[in-house]
Amino acid sequence: MGACKGCSQFFLVLVNIIFSLIGIALLVVGCIVRWGNEFMNNLLQDSYSKLTKALQDAGVDSNLNDFNIADFVGDATLAFIILGAFFFVLGILGCIGACCQVKCMLVIYVIFLVILLLVEVTFIILIFAVRSEVDSWIKKPFKTAIQKEYKGINATDSISIAINFVSVEFKCCGVENSGDFNSSTLWRHETNVANPVIPAICCKNKTESEISDCVQHPDDNNSYRNQGCYEAIESWLTDNQNVMIGVGAAVLAVELLLMIFSLIVCKTNRKKDDYDEY
Repeated sequence: MGACKGCSQFFLVLVNIIFSLIGIALLVVGCIVRWGNEFMNNLLQDSYSKLTKALQDAGVDSNLNDFNIADFVGDATLAFIILGAFFFVLGILGCIGACCQVKCMLVIYVIFLVILLLVEVTFIILIFAVRSEVDSWIKKPFKTAIQKEYKGINATDSISIAINFVSVEFKCCGVENSGDFNSSTLWRHETNVANPVIPAICCKNKTESEISDCVQHPDDNNSYRNQGCYEAIESWLTDNQNVMIGVGAAVLAVELLLMIFSLIVCKTNRKKDDYDEY
């Protein structure tokens, strides 16, 4: 039993040190991105240059000099900070609880793991049980961004650049199709063409004459008008689902092992306490 307890303690300490480091990393990244815009933009300058070149190669003349990573990720930085704090506290609880054999800390640690496991399982069930509602919930903010903030193929604001990049990378148009751009007016002045039907980013070919024809007379040969980005990304995820299933299964297995090893340490400590009383 002593060897089993020792292995359990070692595994708990090792994994929870990793949890703590992940928590610290998420906290630092979240705080820097949220409040250290200049530092992050300088750090990512090479990435901005590569992204600019990729967009220009695809016919998108965007300049990322005005790009601000904090504006792009928005409130997602809060998620990084909250997740970082959670993983840091979880790691400290597990590490100290296992190392110093503090039963109450291990009990709280197991409760946190159970809650985390239940949240993950619930999320997975909801994805399959109410798929249409989940899809609608995810699509809504992206459609809103397209309709209210998208400014065209050469725009330099964060939202437009993100939409342009996704459209180029996945060869798609809009969230569901080009109809998502119908109620948007900001992009309609991106070319000199009168009464454009679709934005230039949805066109397959990027020369000036081809774009002029495409935006006025789009069809399946010259545009991606019927290829929604949501479906394109979904197809990419499906193609890589084996990797994601493997990662998810590994995460669940590690969480179950952590709970089992925590209970083993708690149980051996209780037996030791009972023995000491005699």
